[in-house]
Amino acid sequence: MSDRLNVYFKKFLDISLVVGLIMELAVPFGLKKAVEISMTVLGDTTEYAEIMDHYIFAIISIMLAGGLALLILFELRKMMKTVIEDNCFIRENVESLSRMANYAFAIAVVKILRNFIYFTPASLVTSAVFLFAGILSKVLAKVFDKAVSYKEENDLTI
Repeated sequence: MSDRLNVYFKKFLDISLVVGLIMELAVPFGLKKAVEISMTVLGDTTEYAEIMDHYIFAIISIMLAGGLALLILFELRKMMKTVIEDNCFIRENVESLSRMANYAFAIAVVKILRNFIYFTPASLVTSAVFLFAGILSKVLAKVFDKAVSYKEENDLTI
């Protein structure tokens, strides 16, 4: 059952990467329309008015955070391949976890900086979530690094 779950999750990550890439490419063309629709449906809220007032910055910050999120997905896909192959305790996964942490920290910084231009509670929450995810990934990288060291030591013993 867990093998199938790993394969399904890898497929989910593959689909997410493709959908995320399409969404990333659509931001410059679709953000204005999405904001206009939201303002029509929800009324002229301050949050959406702020996006329109800082439109270029909004596009840059959304695309930067989105690009970093795509890099996280890419690293997760690489790691899932090693899980499916039953070879997950390797140096490459330690490096992937470390890179994912750096990407998560970068997303947190982008979202925090964005709050200085225009504030939204969602952006503050998002920055906290990615800060936590970055710390968790750094801790997991250290755990995996130890596991890889033990595995390499065991392989030499045999």
